[in-house]
Formats: sequence, C-alpha cells, structure tokens
Amino acid sequence: MLQADWLFLYGQTAVFIYIFMEIVVTLKPFKRATYKQGTRLDTIILILLFGGFSIFGTYIGIPMPSGAIMSIRDLGPMVAGLSLGPLVGLGAGLIGGIHRFSLGGFVAVPCGLATIFLGLICGVYHVLKSGKLIGRLQGMVIVVILECLHMGLVLLVARPFDEAIATVKAVMLPMILANSLGMFFSIMIIGRDLTSKEGI
Repeated sequence: MLQADWLFLYGQTAVFIYIFMEIVVTLKPFKRATYKQGTRLDTIILILLFGGFSIFGTYIGIPMPSGAIMSIRDLGPMVAGLSLGPLVGLGAGLIGGIHRFSLGGFVAVPCGLATIFLGLICGVYHVLKSGKLIGRLQGMVIVVILECLHMGLVLLVARPFDEAIATVKAVMLPMILANSLGMFFSIMIIGRDLTSKEGI
C-alpha cells in the first residue's frame, strides 16, 4: 500500500471524525443517553446516526484490487458501544455490517460480521466499566486488539486463503492506525463534552 493512500485515509479520518463527533455531542439524544436519561426514540436515533457513520466510513475508504475496502467502517459501532452501551453498539454494527455485506466481495462476510461483533464487544465493555467513559489511550489499545480480531476473522473465513493473507497484510496496519486515531479524537471530544456538563 502506497504511503499516499495511508495519508489519504488518515486525513479523511481526522476531518470526518471531528465534524461528525462535534455535531453528535451537541444533540439532545446523545446528551440524554450519556447521562443515562435516554428514551427509546433517543436510542433509535443514535443507532441510525452511528450506523450511518459506519456506512460513510466504508464509502470514504480505499478500495483494494481484491475487492476489500481499507476503511474506518468499524469505528462508528466501536465508539457507539464504548460511549453508549451494547444496544447502540450492536445496532450501529448491524447497519454498517449488513451494508458491507451487500457490497459483496470475497471478504464481505468476515468484514460485515466483524463490524457487528466489534460494536457489541465495545458495548459489553461499556457495561463492565459501569458506563464510565474510558481514556483515550485505553480506547486506542482496544481498537488495536479488536482490529486484530477483525483481521483474524478475515483469515478464518475468507477464501482463497492466499488472497486473504495478502489482503490482511495490505490493510492491517493502516486500518489499525486510522481507527485508533479516530477513537482518540472521538473520546477526546466526548470527554470534553461530559466535563462541560452543559444542560441536557
């Protein structure tokens, strides 16, 4: 993978995350949900928002010759799960994962499943942390671990195996770095909003 492609993905990640998260944290449904006062409608709205985030993360990704897409698709469900819990994380993951599956390609199934699983795993971790927002560095470490699981699922499911290995080698490092960067920015923005404690 050319370094220019890496930089392109990182640049889009930074711009997209800043714009998206700066808008989302000002919304009443997000504020209510983070203060454990969210309604069912709030939950649905947040699932749709972060699911849309995941889909857009696919579209701003970089298509590979193999049909794989080097993207930040997993980021929306992971941020949703870590900040809002398993229901929003899973819901956003289902939207992003089913959309990825619909695009086809030999890695469509493992990549779609990974997006769903990662949103759910992050949501479960949110519960284990009693709903407290984790630190930026901890969030980045979680992304590294989960993106490695994503790549492992590709190797386990995608065939032909040689092509799966080549794809993982090409996308693993840039995806880990881009998604980690996105998680850092997301937690920074959410944490700043929580500490400000502006009215719900």
